[in-house]
Amino acid sequence: MKAVKTILLAGCVLALGTGSMLAGVNSKEVGAVLFYPEYSVYNFRTDTPQHTYITITNNKSAAVNAHVEVVDKHTCSDCNFDLALTGFQTKRLRFSLLNAPQYPTLNQNSVYEVLIEDASDPSWYSNGNSIITACPGPRGFVVVSLEAVDANGVPLEPRQTIGENMLHGDEVVIDLNYGDAVQVGAIAVQGVGPNDGNRILRFDNVEYGAFPSIITGDFWAPRPGAVDPYLVLFNANIKTGDPNHPTTSCAINFVDAEENRFSRSFNFGCWTKTRLDNIAPGTAEAILGTANGYLWAQCEAGTHGAMWTELGQSGAPYPHIGGEFKDTLFQSVTTNPAAVMELTPDITGGAPGGGK
Repeated sequence: MKAVKTILLAGCVLALGTGSMLAGVNSKEVGAVLFYPEYSVYNFRTDTPQHTYITITNNKSAAVNAHVEVVDKHTCSDCNFDLALTGFQTKRLRFSLLNAPQYPTLNQNSVYEVLIEDASDPSWYSNGNSIITACPGPRGFVVVSLEAVDANGVPLEPRQTIGENMLHGDEVVIDLNYGDAVQVGAIAVQGVGPNDGNRILRFDNVEYGAFPSIITGDFWAPRPGAVDPYLVLFNANIKTGDPNHPTTSCAINFVDAEENRFSRSFNFGCWTKTRLDNIAPGTAEAILGTANGYLWAQCEAGTHGAMWTELGQSGAPYPHIGGEFKDTLFQSVTTNPAAVMELTPDITGGAPGGGK
């Protein structure tokens, strides 16, 4: 057991000691690209509606165009739109389920439209001008990139992505039946060097910061239902809007409360939210207080994630207390950190992949 402790300690020292090599992917920084790990308008486990609010802040005085891409879980189909930001402006968007006032039971494999509204103004709900667009898919992730504008704040044509670090954001997922809310900072990826201006975003420590190869986190799961940990993962190494993207492979490694080590292979598409107990049975134990430990996920380039821990259980005899959503990564060395996200054409009809 002592040997295991030594190995883990050495791994942590390595991660911290080399973190500066991959600086530029952090939920506490401003960046040129923002990733929001999850948007959700329905909780399929509890069969209850949810709303997701995301905020996007321009922390500089210059105007900019924020290009928002909403990536659906099932097909990785892309729904994109522009959001003009003046200097130091914050925009807040609400994601909700469209045309389902009674919230009937949904099928996880079906596609439902998501209504996206501008909720920035205090009177947004009653002014009748809040609707931005509707997108397919009740769950997935959101990515925001920066584009240059002219003197009037209008996006330049052809579109030009920029790598200036001026965006900050966070998200809140609210369960409408139980009233609990989960908040996490948007994951900011910083611009590093010269930006070629096209719609191919290279997370390679040359154009933008590189994603780490290892995602780590502590988990606590003393009893199924009482405390329920989830792993939320997305892959930035895709072409948005392409349903034929390859499957992302991961090795999930665990050390439990008794310092036993075990691992499982795990595959997903471009986004997943999965209970740890489904990946590796045994992370949730029947004895209160003993099931806790440490995990590290080694996935393909461009994978990032967060840990969602739900406290309580819906319905009797356990109350649904709430949850914690936290960023879980260490910066770490990798031999191939590069990931490439190829954005779909902009809404004015540009060609894919930067041929604008």
